[in-house]
Amino acid sequence: MNRRLSLAMLLPLLALGACSEVEDAVSDTASDAGSRAGCELAQPALDAGRSLVDDVTAKIDADPAAAQRELGAAAEALGLAEPALSGEARDLVDRAGAALEDLRAQAEAAADGVTVDDQVLQAAQDEYDAAAEQISGVC
Repeated sequence: MNRRLSLAMLLPLLALGACSEVEDAVSDTASDAGSRAGCELAQPALDAGRSLVDDVTAKIDADPAAAQRELGAAAEALGLAEPALSGEARDLVDRAGAALEDLRAQAEAAADGVTVDDQVLQAAQDEYDAAAEQISGVC
C-alpha cells in the first residue's frame, strides 16, 4: 500500500516536470522564431543603412536637416527589429543605432553652425559598417 501511495504521489511530480520541459521547448521555439523575424527586419535595414551612412557623412555639412531626417528614419527602421532580437544580433543592432545617434548629433551640431568632427564621423561610419557586416553572420 505504501508503495502505491508513493507512486501515486510521484506521478503528479513527473507530469509537472514533463509540462515544464514542453513549456521550455515552446518558449525556445517562440524565441527562435522571434529572432528570425527580427533578423528579417534588421539585416535589410542595416544593409540599406550602409549607403545612407556613406551619403550622410559626405553631405552632412551641406544639408544637416536632411541628414537628421534620414538618420532618424534609419534609426526607426532598426528600432522595429530590436524588440524581436536577443543576444549578439540585438547587440549589433544597438551598436548600429548608437553609430546613427553619433551621426545625428553631428548633424545637429552642423545645423547649429558648429564644425563637424571628421573623426567622430569616421568612427561612427566604421562602427555602423562593422555592425552591418557582422549581422549577416549572426542572422
